[in-house]
Amino acid sequence: MHLRWTLCLLSGALAACAPTTPAPVAPVTPGVPSAVDYGAEAALPRPSGDDYDVAFFPGTDYDPDLPTPEACLGHPAGARLATPEAILGCFRAWAERSPRVRIEPYSESYEGRPLVRVIITSPDNHARLDDILADLGKLADPRGVDAATLDRIVRDGPAVAWFGYSIHGDEVSGADASVAFGHHLIAARGDDVAALLDHIVVVIDPVMNPDGRARILSQIQQSASRVPNLDDTSMHRGRWPWGRGNHYLFDMNRDWITGAAPETRGRWQGLLRYHPQLVIDAHEMGPRDTYLFYPYADPVNPYIAPSLLAWQRRFAADHGRAFDRYGWAYYTREWADGWYPGYTDAWASLSGAIGILYEQSSTKGQALRRPSGRRVTYRESVHAQAVSSLANLRTLAANRAAVMADYLADKRRQVAPEGPARSFALVPGRVPDRERRLVTTLRRQGIEVVRADAAFTARNLVSSLGASEGRRELPAGTWLVSLAQPRGALARALLEFDTRFSSAFLHEERQELERKAETKIYDVTAWSLGQAYGLDGYWIDTPGVSTSAAAADPPAPGVVAPAAGRAYAWVVDGRDDASVAFALRAMEEGITVHVADHTFDTAGRSFAPGSVLVRAGDNRADIEARLGRAAAAAGVQAIATGTGRSPSEGPDLGGHHFRLLHQPRVAILTGAPIWPDDFGHIWHQIDQELAMPMSMLDVQYLDRYDLRRYDVLIVPPGPDQLEALLDPAKAALAAWVRAGGTLIAAGNAASVVATKSLGLSRVRRRRDVLDELPLYQAAAARAVAARDISVSEDAVWTGVDSAAARAGDDQAGKAGAGKAGADKAGAGQAGAGKPDGTLAEQRDRWMRRFGPRGTILRALVDDEHWLGFGVEEAEMPVMIMGEHALLAPDSVEVPVRLADAARLRLAGLLWPEARARLALSAYLTTERMGAGQVILFASAPSFRGAFPATARLLANAVVYGPSLGATPALDW
Repeated sequence: MHLRWTLCLLSGALAACAPTTPAPVAPVTPGVPSAVDYGAEAALPRPSGDDYDVAFFPGTDYDPDLPTPEACLGHPAGARLATPEAILGCFRAWAERSPRVRIEPYSESYEGRPLVRVIITSPDNHARLDDILADLGKLADPRGVDAATLDRIVRDGPAVAWFGYSIHGDEVSGADASVAFGHHLIAARGDDVAALLDHIVVVIDPVMNPDGRARILSQIQQSASRVPNLDDTSMHRGRWPWGRGNHYLFDMNRDWITGAAPETRGRWQGLLRYHPQLVIDAHEMGPRDTYLFYPYADPVNPYIAPSLLAWQRRFAADHGRAFDRYGWAYYTREWADGWYPGYTDAWASLSGAIGILYEQSSTKGQALRRPSGRRVTYRESVHAQAVSSLANLRTLAANRAAVMADYLADKRRQVAPEGPARSFALVPGRVPDRERRLVTTLRRQGIEVVRADAAFTARNLVSSLGASEGRRELPAGTWLVSLAQPRGALARALLEFDTRFSSAFLHEERQELERKAETKIYDVTAWSLGQAYGLDGYWIDTPGVSTSAAAADPPAPGVVAPAAGRAYAWVVDGRDDASVAFALRAMEEGITVHVADHTFDTAGRSFAPGSVLVRAGDNRADIEARLGRAAAAAGVQAIATGTGRSPSEGPDLGGHHFRLLHQPRVAILTGAPIWPDDFGHIWHQIDQELAMPMSMLDVQYLDRYDLRRYDVLIVPPGPDQLEALLDPAKAALAAWVRAGGTLIAAGNAASVVATKSLGLSRVRRRRDVLDELPLYQAAAARAVAARDISVSEDAVWTGVDSAAARAGDDQAGKAGAGKAGADKAGAGQAGAGKPDGTLAEQRDRWMRRFGPRGTILRALVDDEHWLGFGVEEAEMPVMIMGEHALLAPDSVEVPVRLADAARLRLAGLLWPEARARLALSAYLTTERMGAGQVILFASAPSFRGAFPATARLLANAVVYGPSLGATPALDW
């Protein structure tokens, strides 16, 4: 469980509309019971005292020719933590000796560790595995398949059960349980296991996060003591950044919709190949807890089939009976929801499988003492995970035909949905490389994406910014994603602009916030890829236009020769995000580079602001070779032009609209208490996408570094305690900025930098300037009014018409209207907490508890500011999390500002109190301080690698900031 999101969620229930649990079905083959009857099985011995020597699967006869877990690990399963290499070594040893098991490599982690899936089934099933998977593919896509064939597959074909262990690397017991569970299935000689493997193909992903596991194992080993310590808070159980994330600290249980990690992309491929009916995701939670498994708590994603929710209840009933035999404590439905589709189990459920989560209380491989006083060993934790896996596998076998029938029925509903057919349409041209990236991401998840062969009239359009339109002509080449496809539920969940909570859950959440200042929301409330990419996307009625599955391949990177004569210059279009990486590659090649701050025309086309210009006359004779290497490395085309003279009224290529770039030297603060995943998202963007060097500075020792080495310093999000760590270095930071440095802070770190005591910014947190709100609101109103200039000539020449002044007053009044309404709403509740501070402070404190927990809001973009390069429109969606609102005076530039209250929300939960606080507040600010600048992002722009539109803003700040927003040093 993530420390930032592990809240004390005390109640929850499945959606009231969920159907009843399906009736048990008769077995379709001998040897498999129709129901799992744990009451008929022998009572199990309970361990005495502090010992735990209970056999994992008592009474089982194992093949002596296969090594035991103890023989291949060097210790009994669960006796202590096993390395990723040791766990894979067990499965490889068994695969060499047993016809029940095969190993398939599927990817490699960033640190070079192999990722494999282990296939366990009967020898006969292995011999015809390709045929079994082909049949399952027909269930997964029943279009054009005759009913008799589908009925045969449901009646006779094996189902697939997928078990994934420890996607969070420091939730360790799952991976060790995979060894015990796998050995039982491979080596057991009884008829019960043989019958299971006749009817089920088991896929085990034994170590989903080997890099994270290796990290936490190393930390635990380094902190180990000779004398056991049962304290669950001791540092000998790990330290920053722990092992939750992969190499770049990504939480891969939030990555399923984006696939930023190679581990995720490899798993996509495997799940699409095996089409599982059951997907298990084994986790751990806080050490003082017990054991949680599904059914889901509310809220549940509305596009998950109700039959899957009913099956969760059936599996939970058997699971509970299995635990009852051991006397283990467990619970369901209290906090783990199925709302966000980026969880392993939610993504699987939207794909048609029964997704089930395990959450075992964590011991980090060591014994600990629970609040009850009971000593719990790691071996017992591993045992519980293994018993869970076998219990769920037995339930699937007992209900195999009914599960597969529901799986087929769900796919039939998706390929022929009820009601008007709808499609997602992506109009090409706004940001070409980002469009290709989105199409590729969808296709990698098995979602069908086609292109319109001709222009067509789209009807009943809804844009990604919420605008509705009756009809519009869309061009040939428009990408189309129809919901009438086998993975239509997943496509809708990923691309829907505004998925809303039920009224019942909304009421429960409000009650939880008002009465307890707590939330039932576990993760973000909005995520739409149709908005996160910042593209020209719409939901439309499915058009009757011919389509083709055209590739999304980019144009061949390199240098495009001039139409005639020799090249005067080369241009890389700033519409592509990769243009920023090209600027870096070119500077590394020693090329003199400029970036355009205005639209210009050359080489027969128009280029956007942010386009990168390389003039032949500024560079050495071998410029074309070096340019070609830079373009190929960045994956872009450098378009040659034969003249510096503009053919239009736009700027010529040698003027002031082309700004000289200097190669930046970048550092980022890291270490506790900075939030590891937010740090990792920025690290990944700079290292993997921009491929630029980046120094890591420990925030605990910031006052000891010589910052003159760097041009850019990034402060990733972290708690308010960051202020105490930045304070000793505030004088040095201010001096460094004044000397030309670019300080960038994001999310809660921006809120910290905005505190008056640090003296680094004129931006302020709303809660700190309550007595000055009218001044900040007036400044915001003037800035918004300036976006739509209206000039009264009478007022200019005669002074008679004051309409413009009245309009400005109206804007200020509108800005305060939302505040007044929210103030009134909060006034009655001001006494809910301790009555300290002024009435305004109490009111603001009350309103802050309703801050967004991952909501997509509308932002207004200054299309003339260099930080907005790559944003083609005047508005864009941004992700907002947290309670803080940033306010800027007139002296601070606000290139991206949140919209007014009435138009603010695009997707996700936004309470009226939060709407009022955030309306017209700053999302992105920049301000000069001497020769340098301070840039603040109100929320993390590279969040989970899932918001490339706002990640582009960060790329602009890091790469172009020292040249465009600060004054470069003379010794460049």
